[in-house]
Amino acid sequence: MTEETGPESLGLCVVANVARETSHGDGGLEIRTGLRHFAPGAKIWIAPLRWDGGNPSVPVVGRRRGNSRRYHAMVIPRRFLENFRVRAVYSSALLSALGGGPLWTEERAESYVRYWGTPRLETQVEVEGTGCTRWAPPVTDPPPVELELEGTTYHLAHFNANRARYSPLLPPVEPSPPPVGPTGS
Repeated sequence: MTEETGPESLGLCVVANVARETSHGDGGLEIRTGLRHFAPGAKIWIAPLRWDGGNPSVPVVGRRRGNSRRYHAMVIPRRFLENFRVRAVYSSALLSALGGGPLWTEERAESYVRYWGTPRLETQVEVEGTGCTRWAPPVTDPPPVELELEGTTYHLAHFNANRARYSPLLPPVEPSPPPVGPTGS
């Protein structure tokens, strides 16, 4: 610690907040405030990833609901987090809870913040003629109406809080309503 600059940073980490409302259950219809272990808006530190960043869950460290002063580590779905940013770590207790090893590099942390900061939905596309679906790369939320994938155009068939589903079939056209007003007879 120096008098001019304050405490010395132990490294950088990706930080987020627990979403105010989180969706659970079939189709994401059950809405809860925060998570079971973390209050809404709680500051969460994301440990450096040991696996692919495309995984929907991330290892996190934070203070649990209630009056907890200790840090607790667990793995939670990334969709329950918002407001991603990069912050310095100053606490040795936090560093220990994050695994004690090397933290994020600035470039890697910034790239994950940019990627995670864009809302995305899991995507399924129907395989034409089979009635089966397969997974496709995630799309932004709200999802685009059309998706071009491997030379085929897919059309949005359904989406909810968790995923978007696309079909190669054109969406149905609704018939025009009959004209309303005086008739000439």
